[in-house]
Amino acid sequence: MNREQIVKYDKDNMVKVIKDLYLHIEHSFEIIKHSNLKKRTNIRNIIICGMGGSAIGGDFVKTVLKDDLKIPIVVNRDYDLPNWISKETLIFICSYSGNTEETISCYKSAIKRKISPVIVSSGGYILDNAKKYNYDFVELPKGIQPRAAFGYSASLLLLAFVEIGIIDKEYNKQLFKTISSIKSKSREYAKISNSNNSLKLSKAIFNKFPIIYCTVNTEVVGFRFRCQLAENSKILSSHFVLPEQNHNEIEGFLNNDISNYVILWIKDKNDNNRTIKRINVTSKLLKNIKNQYIYDNDSVSLLERLFNLIYLFDWVSFYCAILHKTNPTPVKTILKLKSLMS
Repeated sequence: MNREQIVKYDKDNMVKVIKDLYLHIEHSFEIIKHSNLKKRTNIRNIIICGMGGSAIGGDFVKTVLKDDLKIPIVVNRDYDLPNWISKETLIFICSYSGNTEETISCYKSAIKRKISPVIVSSGGYILDNAKKYNYDFVELPKGIQPRAAFGYSASLLLLAFVEIGIIDKEYNKQLFKTISSIKSKSREYAKISNSNNSLKLSKAIFNKFPIIYCTVNTEVVGFRFRCQLAENSKILSSHFVLPEQNHNEIEGFLNNDISNYVILWIKDKNDNNRTIKRINVTSKLLKNIKNQYIYDNDSVSLLERLFNLIYLFDWVSFYCAILHKTNPTPVKTILKLKSLMS
């Protein structure tokens, strides 16, 4: 691979958007200053409504806060709100475009129940309506693909939690520290060289079927990677979580052709010791699959570790697209589907 190939196939400059993740996180600290968020009290549960790239930030925040927050967070990818929603529920409505059909439905449902939501959007129906009726909102920058706005959506959700009073400012410090670690990796991953780990992995999974195995701590990374391989690289993959994988999917290799599989194990240093042992034992049981790779990160906070892993795999999905001689930006089938649904 060389620069000429990247210029040839990356016609919409996705490489810059991926590289700039650390700038998106940095910019989020400025954006939150201009939000109209108010402190909330008596919150008993939180629901984050969104689809696709607009929902993954919710998965990220839910994972980062799972050991500290004493109230549940649910990420809702559907048209409807669950029946347990009440005036003590904090509802986030996340839609990058502001025109996502399913998320608009949740927004209208919240209003009908007389629950004031928090909007995270760059425009469209949802943000316009929120401004008209003076609902709390965080306005995202326009002009990028929803999946490429992950740095904004994840960071601003977390910062919104701080502003509203759900979590303390310690998370601001963790987020700020992440900027420098991502920035240092950006130089490595953008370089076309044999030392670039993201480029090496993209070559390892090229023309293969990636099976992504993760843990409870890293599922957001595995799911994000699977989605990025679909939208950027235009290839299919699968992801599953341990220990659950050991109770079903592990039997699924017997009557399948395993010659084209590549397994990626994504773990975290805070994983349960038994889960780590399961990864080690399972990888040995699947030793006939020669292409297996283990990934983790040694940063101090879970927030920083997850951001770094997501950043790595976003680059992998980009290089996979170039290897397939594909422009990573357009999502023509998604747009066609939306047209047929209208």
